[in-house]
Amino acid sequence: MEAQTKATILHDIVQKMGAGGAEITTAAWLEFTKAQNDGYQTGPEIGEKVPDFSLPDQNGAMRFAPRSCRPNGLLLVFSRSAGW
Repeated sequence: MEAQTKATILHDIVQKMGAGGAEITTAAWLEFTKAQNDGYQTGPEIGEKVPDFSLPDQNGAMRFAPRSCRPNGLLLVFSRSAGW
C-alpha cells in the first residue's frame, strides 16, 4: 500500500475516533488494520475457531480460553511492550 493511501486511511480513522467513533464501519476498520500492518495477517479470521490455550492474566491467575468464553465469544487483546 502506498504511503499516501496509508496516511489518508490512518488520518480518517483517528479523526473518527476523536469524534467518538460512531461512524467507523467494519470495512473502514479492516482497511485501517491493513494500513497499519502492511497487509500482514495478524491472527485468526473473524469467527475462526482457535485451539484451546491458557494464559496468565494481569494478576498472574491462569485463564483458560474454553472456560473464559461467553455466549458471544471472547475478545483477547495483546499489546506490545515498550521493552521489546
